[in-house]
Amino acid sequence: MQKTPIRVLSALMAAAMLMGVLSACDGGGNQPQPSSGAAAPAASASGGFVEGTGDDRLGQDSTAEEAKYGGTMKLNFNGATNSLDPAQFNTNQNYTPGYHIYESPVQVADDGSVWASVCTYELSEDNLQLTLTVRPDVKFHNGDTVDVNDVVASIERFLVYSTSGQANFGDYIASTDVKDDMTVVYTLKDVAPMALLTIGELKGGCKVMPAEIAQAHMDSYITDDAEIVGTGPYMLETWNREVDLTLKRFEDYVPYESGGTGPAAAKKAYFDKIYCSVASDQTARTNGMIGGNFDYSTSILTDMAPQLEAAGCWSDKNWNGWSPTIVFNLSAANSGSIVQNVDFRRAVRACLDADQILLSTKTDPSQYEVGSCPVMPSSAYYNELADANMGQDLDKAREYLAASGYNGETIRWWCADSDSYYTTALPASEMLKAIGVNVDLQVKDVTTYETNYNDPACADFDICCRETQKSYLHPLLSQFVASYAMWDTPERTALVNKLGTTAAGSEESIQAFADFCALLDDQVPYIILGDFGTVCWYSSDIIPDRQGVDVYWWNSYFKAQ
Repeated sequence: MQKTPIRVLSALMAAAMLMGVLSACDGGGNQPQPSSGAAAPAASASGGFVEGTGDDRLGQDSTAEEAKYGGTMKLNFNGATNSLDPAQFNTNQNYTPGYHIYESPVQVADDGSVWASVCTYELSEDNLQLTLTVRPDVKFHNGDTVDVNDVVASIERFLVYSTSGQANFGDYIASTDVKDDMTVVYTLKDVAPMALLTIGELKGGCKVMPAEIAQAHMDSYITDDAEIVGTGPYMLETWNREVDLTLKRFEDYVPYESGGTGPAAAKKAYFDKIYCSVASDQTARTNGMIGGNFDYSTSILTDMAPQLEAAGCWSDKNWNGWSPTIVFNLSAANSGSIVQNVDFRRAVRACLDADQILLSTKTDPSQYEVGSCPVMPSSAYYNELADANMGQDLDKAREYLAASGYNGETIRWWCADSDSYYTTALPASEMLKAIGVNVDLQVKDVTTYETNYNDPACADFDICCRETQKSYLHPLLSQFVASYAMWDTPERTALVNKLGTTAAGSEESIQAFADFCALLDDQVPYIILGDFGTVCWYSSDIIPDRQGVDVYWWNSYFKAQ
């Protein structure tokens, strides 16, 4: 068996990856070096406040280990948490508390390497047998000890609800052999380059739950609080739907030193509790930080930085790939809509001024970058092919509109009642009106919006706005590439399949993604406007300890007074 930590490598290392990223690890071995690639945009001061202080605060803090424990961390989201079922981890307010509750069989680190989590793992020399072994004495929140049946059932359910899970792992499985109470061997039909990355991804990966719960919900969502049972460092305490929820430390949790970094490092639940509430606009978030109601917030009023700092708050910037996107409803249910016409979609793209739309949300040019690639600049896959026809050109927009046969139909544009969705939709819809398109902008509550967006039978909207996170590792870990079900063409399917069957980081894989971006530019199923640099505000005593682009709160703490 091979025992080398796996990771997504840069294109320069692709020749050494004859079997893709699936060289194996059993949780030990040497810690891998960070993957190479272009650097993310550097943080810069703006609005009169100082950024880039998170690492400095952590490095300078001298709080003793025992003094780190205690307190309630107070978070807020743009909308309410409407599900803690991993099958519905589609939004920040769902998956952020969710990945504190649940853990995956294996865990992807911040550098793209894969490490042991609930299970250790090994791969055969030919990469056609994956062995998962449950670590001893891993406990569920209900007090039960995890065994292999829980892992197998959790993976089975994951493959039911996750299209990327089925494509990147399920379709490769030839047989599943449970060896004993702790071990399962998956025999694969062919090398599955994306399998472990897909299973172990923090937000969208497989989450381990008791077998009886997984088996009872193979074709239904988990809605009963008593069935929100994971193995993570925090567990659900209370949940008032549409209002707030509270997580509490799972006292029987034992941090595991896998050797990984970021989300794969040992997890210590220093906070007694994590409280999550809703603040749907910038004013509420800003006042909440100033008043001490929140310990962390994003998307708040830049011009109130002096008041925030006077209240002891401090800020940092995170280029984490959150990308405002205009999405067309190309589902079969909406087959009669003019948005099905590619020239209409090209007209929409040509009428948009991405810079002005992004500025309407961030108000500060240093907090965003215009760009349409579905992966982050630090990825070896990054290219600018999808930018070829970006840039406002009203004459071209009108030409495309005439070619589409548009005849005055009303375009139903949905957005959620979240400020960033609305501040994207409002100027964009006005730009569409400027070329002669009738637009009905409809604001929906987050629950209604998300339920309908994820329903393939919904034909109640033509266009909507999203914020979706780009992948910094592999394109198939991005919803833009792997999970956008409304764009279903043979060309797209062929390229996604090629990305899933070629060695990650290889020339063939990178070329497949380049072809995908060229197809995206041609067919315009959605329009990625750019990347937001998230300005993160913290209360005075918070010491955040995390690596990578994902926001998690184990290992962070309140400094000693």
